[in-house]
Amino acid sequence: MLAVSLASTPRPTRRVEPLDELTLRRAQRGEEAAWRALVGRYQAAVHALVWRLFAGRARHRVEDLVQDTFVRVLRALPEFDPAGPATLLTWIYTIATRLALNELRRHEPVALEQEVAGGPRTDAMLERQRLGAAIANAVAALPDAQRAVIVLREYHELDYAEIARIVDADLNTVKSRLARARTTLRERLGGFV
Repeated sequence: MLAVSLASTPRPTRRVEPLDELTLRRAQRGEEAAWRALVGRYQAAVHALVWRLFAGRARHRVEDLVQDTFVRVLRALPEFDPAGPATLLTWIYTIATRLALNELRRHEPVALEQEVAGGPRTDAMLERQRLGAAIANAVAALPDAQRAVIVLREYHELDYAEIARIVDADLNTVKSRLARARTTLRERLGGFV
């Protein structure tokens, strides 16, 4: 089995280049080198997504859910249709998002973990850190469904139709959840704006 391991905090999300068609076909046939290429291409984005969906809760579960995501991806990969309605990344995000939301529903919310890094800081660095913590706490306080759509839209830059497929909701529901999440975030972050 492939091991998926990343640092404890997500990297900034950047557009992930799609896997080339030949590597995808080889992965669908079960070639290990192609599987490794697929996991290597998408693991940072999946880790960042799950990390943000968990919003500082149960950090110990993030690695397990990323691993579970890729186990499911590799099992179902032969059935993935590249000509279908979802891109490979959207399909993988769908699996990761649903696993994370199911896990969050199973467990009581845990208090947010706070991380304090040592070392000298400038005022600008401290202000950025305060803003980052305020944003993270505001996103973490959103209901799971709203947090999922705001993370997929704002951090992973997916369009509304992709988000609707991932969270299995119609387009208007996604737009409504995004509007409510943005309103709540504006209210909670009013002191920073």
